[in-house]
Order: sequence, then C-alpha cells, then structure tokens
Amino acid sequence: MSQASQTTPRFTVRTFQCPCGESFGANIYSTVNVTMEPELLYRLLAGTLNVATCPNCGRKAASVQPFIYHDMARGLFAYVHPDADLPDDDREELLERLRSVYDQAVAESERLTQPSAGSGSGRHGAVEPRVRRHLPHEDALKRLSPDAPPMQVIFGAEDLTALVESLLDADEKLGRVTLSTKASGEAERRRLLSVATRLAEQAHCLVEVEDLPGEYTVHIYGSRARIRQLGDALKLLNQAR
Repeated sequence: MSQASQTTPRFTVRTFQCPCGESFGANIYSTVNVTMEPELLYRLLAGTLNVATCPNCGRKAASVQPFIYHDMARGLFAYVHPDADLPDDDREELLERLRSVYDQAVAESERLTQPSAGSGSGRHGAVEPRVRRHLPHEDALKRLSPDAPPMQVIFGAEDLTALVESLLDADEKLGRVTLSTKASGEAERRRLLSVATRLAEQAHCLVEVEDLPGEYTVHIYGSRARIRQLGDALKLLNQAR
C-alpha cells in the first residue's frame, strides 16, 4: 500500500492507497502510553496497533515505523522497532544512537529540574551535539523525567506482545467476542454495528469491523473481565427477544 501522512504529537494520520483502489486513513502511533490510553494496550494484544486495514477488501498492512511503548503501572518502557529481522549491524547502530539520545534526554531533564546547580558546569553541563541522523522519536525521548524506568529496546511487535502478556494478570489479558451476519442489506449491518458499539462503550471495550462481501463481522475486545461483563449483557439481550 502507498501512503501519505500528517503528524500529530502522539500519532501520524496516514492516508493509505490500497491495491484494490480504496483510499483510507489510519492512525499510526509513535508514542504509546497504555497508562494514559488503556485502549492501546488491547489494540496491541489484538494485533491492530499500527496496522492499517482496508475497509473495502480487508487487506492489512503493518506499519514499519518504530514507536515508544510506556506502561507506567508495570514499569515497562521500550523503544520498539517492528522489524524483528533487522540486520545485526543496523541493530548495533540503532542501539548506539538510542543510548546517546536517552542519556542526553535524562541528563537534560535532570538539569532543568535542578536550576540551582548552575548552567554550563558540573556533571550535567552543556553537551556538544554530535552530528548524526535524526531519530524518529527523539522529541518523545527528550521529554523523559529523571525517574523514568530503564529503556528496553525490542525488535518485533510480536516480542513486545509476548512480554506485555507475561506482565498481565489473568483478568487483564485479551478477551474478545465476535458478532456477525451474512445479511447483505445495509440496514441490518448498521443495526449490528450500532448494538455492538453501544455494548462496547458500556463495557469500555473496543470495536473492529470486517466488512466483506459475504459476511459482516464486528469484533469487540478488551480485558477478559470486561468481556465477561459484555457476554452477560448479550445473554440478557438475547433472553429479552
């Protein structure tokens, strides 16, 4: 898929041009803070974070853009490079650049929070900038506080997902319920989406739609605890019919 982009502080709104001819937009995140935006945790676990899905044919395209992942509650702070097969030489170069930027970011943050230490002298004095390529997320790294957890570097979104899943309690893990209809009428499909969206909002869950010619499917996902609540609501809804 070809793409164009418009950048905001947390994500880039990219316009994708699918081989089927459809043009559509998708949010591609450069900074993922699941403490501030818990729904992004379940987008990651569901495999939809930074993945563009064509609304016409269902074709998916995963972004190759690295991103910063921060879970303040669990002390996880990571720079995630989506390419798990990045060559060793490229990995070493990236790690060296990240170490430099991270150290400078933390040192600068400490200096700004300790104005009495004086400027231009001492351990955190002015740093002569090095000539190097600009990292995609240096701005986010420079906003670190001195008490930020150590930054991990993860290659491959699958490895990040596995690590995150290992940190979750059973009720926090990904749950999902699927509603579908083979009806081709637009009214029936809109009704299904309306019901699913209303239930998902009440349970603080997320909705993903697969609109294919032969079947219309709505996936609702969130924590297992919330999905259980939603399942109970669906049972009551079916009993009331």
